[in-house]
Amino acid sequence: MPSTAVPTYWGKVLQSGSNGPDVALIQTWLNAARRRWPAIRPLTVDGKYGSATATAVKTFQQLDGLRSDGIVGPVTWEALYNAAHTEPSAEAYPGVRLEQGDEGSAVKSVQQELQALVPALNADGLFGAKTREAVRAYQTVEGLTPDGIIGPKTWASLFGA
Repeated sequence: MPSTAVPTYWGKVLQSGSNGPDVALIQTWLNAARRRWPAIRPLTVDGKYGSATATAVKTFQQLDGLRSDGIVGPVTWEALYNAAHTEPSAEAYPGVRLEQGDEGSAVKSVQQELQALVPALNADGLFGAKTREAVRAYQTVEGLTPDGIIGPKTWASLFGA
């Protein structure tokens, strides 16, 4: 059952040579999509869009009935999101730490969650000083190490994983 709550911030086109948290996020989602389509080869979540990620994207696109070009544009973003979130679950950890200077969809997801604590935080996908301070405040409230970095423990706390 596809999700009806697809975030509206996809738009960054990812392809061979791309890197960063958004690539790690699609790698995580491709691994999750293997529940439905085991033909997708498992990926190391490293944030680097190399040949293995391109092949997995092409395989996913073919299995999902999309144009199989290995490029993650808006249609593939949405299809990957839906494939990875077919079962009710928390937002999947993107597999890499998020910290000041990072940007993209995973950062925006964090900012949207943090807005409950810091309503004035702008969910723009840019991990700047204000986001770092909001993360530190959240970590303090939740009894986590207030380092301003989103690692697996902070992510799990934020998203109920």
